[in-house]
Amino acid sequence: MAMSALGIGSGIDLNGILDQLEVAEKTRLTPITTQQKAINAKISGFGKLKSALTTFNTATEKLQKKELFQSRIATGNDNYFSVKANSKAALGNYTVTVDQLATSHGIATSTINDKNAKLGNDNPTRTITIEQANGQKLDVTLSQDETSLQSIANAINNAKVTNEDGTTCPSTMNAAIICSGADGYQLVITSKETGEQQSITSISSDDEMLNNVIGFDINQPSNSYMTEVAKAQDAKFSFNGIAITSNSNTVKDVVQGVDITLKQTTTISQNLAITADNEKVEEAIKEWVEAFNQLQTTISTLTKFTTEETNSKELNSNNGPLIGDSTLRNIDQSIRSIFAKGQDGEFSVLAQIGINMDKNGMLTIKESELQKALSENSEAVAILFTGDGKTTGIANEIFSKVSGFIDSDGMIDSATNGLNSTLKSLDKRHEQVSSSIEQTIERYRVQFTKLDILINSLDSMSNYLTTQFDMMANSKK
Repeated sequence: MAMSALGIGSGIDLNGILDQLEVAEKTRLTPITTQQKAINAKISGFGKLKSALTTFNTATEKLQKKELFQSRIATGNDNYFSVKANSKAALGNYTVTVDQLATSHGIATSTINDKNAKLGNDNPTRTITIEQANGQKLDVTLSQDETSLQSIANAINNAKVTNEDGTTCPSTMNAAIICSGADGYQLVITSKETGEQQSITSISSDDEMLNNVIGFDINQPSNSYMTEVAKAQDAKFSFNGIAITSNSNTVKDVVQGVDITLKQTTTISQNLAITADNEKVEEAIKEWVEAFNQLQTTISTLTKFTTEETNSKELNSNNGPLIGDSTLRNIDQSIRSIFAKGQDGEFSVLAQIGINMDKNGMLTIKESELQKALSENSEAVAILFTGDGKTTGIANEIFSKVSGFIDSDGMIDSATNGLNSTLKSLDKRHEQVSSSIEQTIERYRVQFTKLDILINSLDSMSNYLTTQFDMMANSKK
């Protein structure tokens, strides 16, 4: 009969012995778990490296754009006009004189006591036609119940213009009801856009009663029922002494790359300066240098080496997971080689614009030298980074190189995939060894159980024989 617990039959601590044997057997897993830990650390390390490279490449991408180096600042008197200047704007100083602002045309009905009162005849429908100087026509159809000032205003605001191709677009008219006094209302119709060509030239209706309220002819004001309350006019200004007329107060490309929005007429000429916006370039370069230095910090951490502790078989826990890794070393050397390579142009290396590499491999910026290079020759700085805009230039070459490292089929993912494959093999090996250990311990358990039973049986037989011998000895006395 088997013992309920090892050692009960024999009196030997077989459970303790079995535990020691299990501990000894599990040492077979140590080399595997050590390798698993090292590989997981490498996979994590490559993840950190890829993240740092991605950040660096994002900063590099900004320096690929020539437009960055051609950013402009427009400075003028904001009380009279505002200016937007893009990279096409030529640097220089100009004068602006605003003689007249563009305005919208506005006409109004006479005062009517009730804005909701019916003003038309009893016909089922009628049409109001609004014509403009540019030839555009708006037809607004009204029902018998839509001839009040309020209904007309609503219908005009909701009206659509049908284009020649059958499509529709919002009309260029606005309508509003103005309270002009106690129980007095006027319908005011205004062109949405400014300029003389947006003038309302006529308003008419086939409803004679309604026509006596809203009829208008710009050429016959004395015969019109609506009166002009705001005259349509074009903007008139001069730019560097050249007279310019515009139907809008916002004038695009008054000179290439310069948009002006007029706000107020001037009594004297106002200055307008277009200068290079070097602050954006300087900020982008600083961000790029910072991203490179952060990449170097990451690389240093991943390759950190600390002397192994005396008499220890374990690697020092402070060591970087990618010490001596050829992939990381190739990546770092590839980037540095681009810095060392001279570019075509007046500035061929970073040192010429105040960016140098210190003894620790970090980039440093001498701001005064960088600012001088940007202020005196921003075009040469642009060429240093952008080259031909495709393959040459520090930014283009680094972006292309780093992209090859971090792309889905790049060097880092290839290395990581190889490590994951090795990790799967180790996981399988760990499972196999664990199963073997379990089988070995179970075999020991069976053997110890048999030993326990055997010793217990021998002890019983020994006790029996001792008793028999004692009885025999006693019987002879």
